[in-house]
Amino acid sequence: MLITKDLAKSILQKAKAASDEAEVYLNTREHLNIAVLDQKIESVDNVTDGGIAIRMIKDKRMGFAYTGDFDEYSIETLVAQALDNSRSSAPDENVGFPEPMPQTASMNLVETDIAGTSLDQKEKFAMEMEAAAHSYDNRIKMSGKISYTDSLSTTVIANSKGVDIIYKKAVCGAFADVIAKEDELMESGMWLKFAVRFKDLDARYVGEEAAKRAVIMLGAKPEKSGRAPVVLSPFASSTLLSAISPALSAESVQKGKSLFVSGIDKRVASIKLNITDSGILKDGLSSVPYDDEGVPARETVIIKDGTLRSFLHDSYTAKKGKTSSTANSSRSSFMAQPGIQPTNLFIKPGLKTQDEMINAISKGFLVKNIMGAHTINPISGDFSIGFSGFLIENGKISRPVRGMTIAGNMLDLFNHIEEVGSNIMFFPHSGNIGSPSILIANLSVSGI
Repeated sequence: MLITKDLAKSILQKAKAASDEAEVYLNTREHLNIAVLDQKIESVDNVTDGGIAIRMIKDKRMGFAYTGDFDEYSIETLVAQALDNSRSSAPDENVGFPEPMPQTASMNLVETDIAGTSLDQKEKFAMEMEAAAHSYDNRIKMSGKISYTDSLSTTVIANSKGVDIIYKKAVCGAFADVIAKEDELMESGMWLKFAVRFKDLDARYVGEEAAKRAVIMLGAKPEKSGRAPVVLSPFASSTLLSAISPALSAESVQKGKSLFVSGIDKRVASIKLNITDSGILKDGLSSVPYDDEGVPARETVIIKDGTLRSFLHDSYTAKKGKTSSTANSSRSSFMAQPGIQPTNLFIKPGLKTQDEMINAISKGFLVKNIMGAHTINPISGDFSIGFSGFLIENGKISRPVRGMTIAGNMLDLFNHIEEVGSNIMFFPHSGNIGSPSILIANLSVSGI
């Protein structure tokens, strides 16, 4: 399924003739997924999909329509449908499409080694992941899900203001979920790694890390309730950052549905906290030359030394807020209208190692996994969420714990950050979310 700038221009010409402003978005994706079970290839799914999306503005009313068909009749119908949908929307002075702007950074988003690696090699990679997990410890008894995945996408965007872009992007990833069993005890362990180059994936590392996380949790049980210092692992803290990322959207703020409605240049966290969103991060999974409206990608400082500096904007919220887009317009597919989403959103690392944080705690907890982060209230910031991890005693890891909860308020948590670690890691949550370990001075912890 070949999409080109010429195809986008021909569709745009039809849409422009019937509207005041128009935008055409074309996207295709080749997606490969290999699943392994018991050292056999369970499935190989190789899917190609894609389509056309049109947004048209007539009399300040926005209309949207999409199709997966590229024939002439479908395109004519699509234009008519978008125009018809605009008539049922309310007029809005802030609707509009961005002007073309020069690209802020050049980047290679397609490394040849993903496409150049044979299917046979990718299948062997997935099987090696499973073998590494089972050979790590004889208590690994079952595989949950073991998979290798990669994708190659092509995006074309053209609008009546003159935006006219095309780019390709490729990513690959490995996922392992295994189950450890000892007597009547069972625990699962999961690990994953995504990259923009196949050579940056390590099958043995992912498999062994999943196995380690399962085995080490055998015998986990709750600890007594109380207030205690808590170290959030990179995976746990990135999960929390992902959960509250919608509150960083200018749309949420403009609707009064964000815990950050106090506004820009207000102190919202410890001076140790610095949060940045960067669409141009080197080797970032979500790095792109342009966002999904054609605005050149950029870096945005959101929180600096605990002070709120910016929200994430698309063209609509920027116009409404009399500011500039931060290039955070994103579409989950051609079938969805664009919305605001982080690109590579991360907490900047500090100087302390995770071990140094643990060594300073007489009694507390290391949180490895968080359950129910989606229940955090995006307006108030209140939360009560489950976790599993480890009890810390006298500066050392003591034993595994589960069936525990931490509770509080996200702004209060941010303000009680005592240390930010040096061990930043990224995970594909909503966008590509990165964080190091974080030490929270005092949290309410519930168990038995």
